[in-house]
Formats: sequence, C-alpha cells, structure tokens
Amino acid sequence: MGLKKYIITGHIIEVYDYKYYCCGKGGARVRGEASEESKKYNYANTNQRRRDTIRRLANCNFDNLYDKFLTLTFADNMTNIAECNKLFKSFIRKLRSFKSDLKYLAVIEFQKRGAVHYHVLLNIPYIEQSKLQEMWGNGFVFINAISHVDNIGAYVVKYMTKDNNDIRLMGKKAYLTSHNLIHPEKIINHNLKDFDKLENKIYKKYNLNSLKPEYEANFISNILGDCNYKQYNLKREFNL
Repeated sequence: MGLKKYIITGHIIEVYDYKYYCCGKGGARVRGEASEESKKYNYANTNQRRRDTIRRLANCNFDNLYDKFLTLTFADNMTNIAECNKLFKSFIRKLRSFKSDLKYLAVIEFQKRGAVHYHVLLNIPYIEQSKLQEMWGNGFVFINAISHVDNIGAYVVKYMTKDNNDIRLMGKKAYLTSHNLIHPEKIINHNLKDFDKLENKIYKKYNLNSLKPEYEANFISNILGDCNYKQYNLKREFNL
C-alpha cells in the first residue's frame, strides 16, 4: 500500500507520493557508539529536516509585503552560540516595544572568520536601519529586500550551509522562533478513511489539476520506497 502526504504552507503545496515497501532498514538500534559514517549520515538527514522546517515555517508566517528580512552580524569574532543567542534574544525584547505580537524566525550561520551571524524574518513595521543597528548594538544590521520573492522559504534556506561536514551546529538548535508561529497543515492518507474525498477537495480548492508543478523530483526512502515529489507555487506566473 502506498503512502501519500500533502503539506500546505500558505501558497506552497507539497505532494509526496510514496510506493511503500519495507526494506529491513531502520529496525532495532545496535548498542554501542555509532560509526563515523552513521553520524555523518544522520547529521545530513538532520540538516535536511532543518531546511524543510525553516522553509515551511517561513512560507506559513512571512508572506506579507511588509515583513522584513534582516542579517545581524557581530563586530567582534563571536563564536559561542549560547552567548550569541542571549544577545539575539535581548534584541528581540527591544523589538517587542514596536510590535507586541512580534513573529520571528532566525537562522544561525557562520561567517568565513567563524563568527556567528543571524538571518531573521520579522513582521515588524518600518524602522530605520540606523535605529535597528543601535538596538542590535553588536555589529551591523543589513536589510534584505524581499518584496519580489514569491517563495520566501526557499529564499531563506539558500543562506544556510549545505556542508554536512560542518559540525558546529551538531546537537544544537540551528534556528530560533517566536512561539506564535503558524505551523504547516499536514494531511496523510494513513488511517484516514475519507482520504480520497479530502484529496479531491484539496485538488479542487487549489486547482492543482490545471497547475504545473514548480518543482518535481523522485527519490528513494529507505523505509517508504520510491517517492514522486511535486511542489506547487500558487503565485507563480505560469499558474495564473
């Protein structure tokens, strides 16, 4: 029996269509220390899950023309993530004086010199760059133009490292969020008696039968088998 999953994040619709089989992997865990190869494999999977989570949260919450995308840097060569996060949260507290229902999604990255910096999506009103830099007080603040972006999640994850050998974030939180973010809607056919009816409603509501996927790929899951993946962007011109 196959497995089908829909993930709806604002105007981005993802469809996973798996051909289910069990290949014997992912069973009982062997005791003892994991091999280096296993650690690298697990960390690569963790990185991909992080990217997917960040991409979806961004699309669910920051689709407004007036949302902001900031880059925060440190003048000093700050490399301790815990210390940097304290300074970041202090900045967030200051911003709440401008926006009581503040939403934010911050990705932690590293400059070439090793210093931490943040890429941050926020729903703040207009604040002069000089004022933002004064409130940050630790280095520079850059304001990135995003009014032209119709897939903010994909835009943000481009700033994240794809280097699975970079272990500086291993075992650490790679992103910070406010507690009031909306999470994606996930619909899976497993144990859903009326899934066919629900699926028809999805296709009708979003007019997917007449849309061309923005992106399509095939991959293999060790447990769920072959998967056909499609991503629809309801804002793309060829879909209008």
